[in-house]
Amino acid sequence: MPNYLTRRDWLRTSGLVTAGLGVGRWNLAQAAVPLVGSVQAPFVDEFAATNPPDIPKLRARLLANENPLGIAPSAKEALIKATGMGNRYAWMEFGPMKQLISEREGVKPANILLSPGSSAMLLAAAAHFAKPGDQTTTILTCRPTYDDLLDKTTRFGATVKALPLTKDFRYDLPALKAAALSPGGTAKLVYIVNPNNPTGTILPPAELEAFCREVAPTVPVFIDEAYIDFLAPNDRPMLGKLVAEGLNVILARTFSKIHGFAGLRLGYAIAQPDMLKSLHQYSGAEGDVSITTLMAGIASYQDVGWQDHCRAENAKARDYTTRALTDLGYEVIPSYTNFMLFPIRMKTKAFSEQMFAQGIGLQTRDIDGQPFCRVSIGTMDEMALFADVFKKVVG
Repeated sequence: MPNYLTRRDWLRTSGLVTAGLGVGRWNLAQAAVPLVGSVQAPFVDEFAATNPPDIPKLRARLLANENPLGIAPSAKEALIKATGMGNRYAWMEFGPMKQLISEREGVKPANILLSPGSSAMLLAAAAHFAKPGDQTTTILTCRPTYDDLLDKTTRFGATVKALPLTKDFRYDLPALKAAALSPGGTAKLVYIVNPNNPTGTILPPAELEAFCREVAPTVPVFIDEAYIDFLAPNDRPMLGKLVAEGLNVILARTFSKIHGFAGLRLGYAIAQPDMLKSLHQYSGAEGDVSITTLMAGIASYQDVGWQDHCRAENAKARDYTTRALTDLGYEVIPSYTNFMLFPIRMKTKAFSEQMFAQGIGLQTRDIDGQPFCRVSIGTMDEMALFADVFKKVVG
């Protein structure tokens, strides 16, 4: 691994194309009541306010980890058919979706809570575990990672204790376990993103399972698995069995990535029924899922062929981009997702502005003083365009 990153606490600043990442609109007065405010990702509000008018004209939209192949044809057909049910609430039709998930994950339908994407579950968990007014609440994690839940917990009054990643850019499970189980510790939750965002790295399934078995009886473990579907089925940690055994593990999933539902909004949490009941108090969750999205989701979940196709195309484009960057002398952190992170040799603002000017949307951030680019994986044509423009910009 390159030596330009250290294991000191990570300095975290970031930019989204030409706009900085904000934290959205948050009303701290809402922290003590259920059904708390917006469920948007932290940067959405600020980006919407500063969004250049030609964003839709980007030649390669590689900034939000979207599936460039779109939704499955079977899901599109189901969605269109479901428009005739638009006068009905979706919650009366949840049974088939929960049954499909329960069979695949080895849990009961009572262990599943549907939601509009996984953002609603992150918000609900932040509100639940922050315990407004309790200044001793600590959320344990490693950084850099996806900060949505963490940013929300701090706005609700909790303290985030973020340990550095390991030298190979993974969550440091031994360090997290030591901190979580330390005598007199104040940890109320351990938060893990696997595969991690923005690094794209994964944890060995056996190590993660062992960690949960040791920690979850004392401190709940929340695992955000937004990108888990980009792993081949046999390579994924199957942690539903821990929930089935009664452990206090919470899994958050979304259809926004490999299923292509970023604009349709569907996700779910897997946890103990009492935990789901508590989380539901802090979010509209199932009540906010539309009937059209639900029916499309049922079709997409069963369309394993389309998921395999998206996974294969993503891997092909990701491998191509990795080779293009390494040929130029850049080191790419090995990714198991639909994005990759790598260090650049320009200031982030200048780099993103020049890439954007050439029609390439992406994210940049500074990590421990080193400028990085995080680029989503698009189609082969989009990644070829990215590589061509990148070569011109970095010169």
